[in-house]
Amino acid sequence: MAKLNLKKEIEKLRSDDFYYGEGGSKYLSNSDIKILFQDPAQFRVKVYENENLAKGRLFHQLLLEPKKSNDFITYDGGVRNAAYREFLKENNLGFALKTSEADEVKEMATWFLDESNTKTASLREYIYRFGAKYEEPMIKELHGHLFKWKADGVTDNIIIDIKTTADIYRFPNLASNYFYDTQAYIYQELFQMPMVFFVIGKTKKKYGVFDEDYYDVAVFNTSPEFIAKGKAKVEHALNHYGMYYGKSKTESIKDIVFKGVLT
Repeated sequence: MAKLNLKKEIEKLRSDDFYYGEGGSKYLSNSDIKILFQDPAQFRVKVYENENLAKGRLFHQLLLEPKKSNDFITYDGGVRNAAYREFLKENNLGFALKTSEADEVKEMATWFLDESNTKTASLREYIYRFGAKYEEPMIKELHGHLFKWKADGVTDNIIIDIKTTADIYRFPNLASNYFYDTQAYIYQELFQMPMVFFVIGKTKKKYGVFDEDYYDVAVFNTSPEFIAKGKAKVEHALNHYGMYYGKSKTESIKDIVFKGVLT
């Protein structure tokens, strides 16, 4: 792609419709890397929204793009039944959070954003007061392929990615399973800055000595070993891309047979 047009493409990526639509098939992303690494036959298969994805999207909007959250559609019903399916059809949706589920996410976001909340003060400082840009898009060539990205927050010295998790204490052990190592490697290569994960536990808790609710909060930096592991996985995934989808592909995607040894 011509260098002059690259800037225009990056600006177009600011639109969610383009990013997840036409732009989604023009560039690779970390989601593609995960699929190419684990199950290359599913590359470019459409991923439909589910409860976890919808909750994550709403939480990000509430923190970073509050105007968008005003248009977030929820289903005001107790169960997902025929009425729910009709609701989806009327609103051209594949999935919708129940209003009660969305309210739980809003409660967590309100707690995080509370100016009197000392637990989240330093995180808010980085997100909102250090000149961070939100949902910042980028396109850059990596290992001979054009990658696209939208970073949650980009400051003058770090890239911020906001995660929610069911168990904050298991997050370090599960991060690689969720391909956050490949995400961190790609982010750092695209933006040329270190990446930091801001993580919020989704379970509301109550202090044992205070009558007060809270959520677990953590800040995880990324080690050189974590980044190196992500780089190796990206290279392996791109090798699969070349084998099955590249111009000089050597294998048929229809012939994949997984092999291994049970121990």
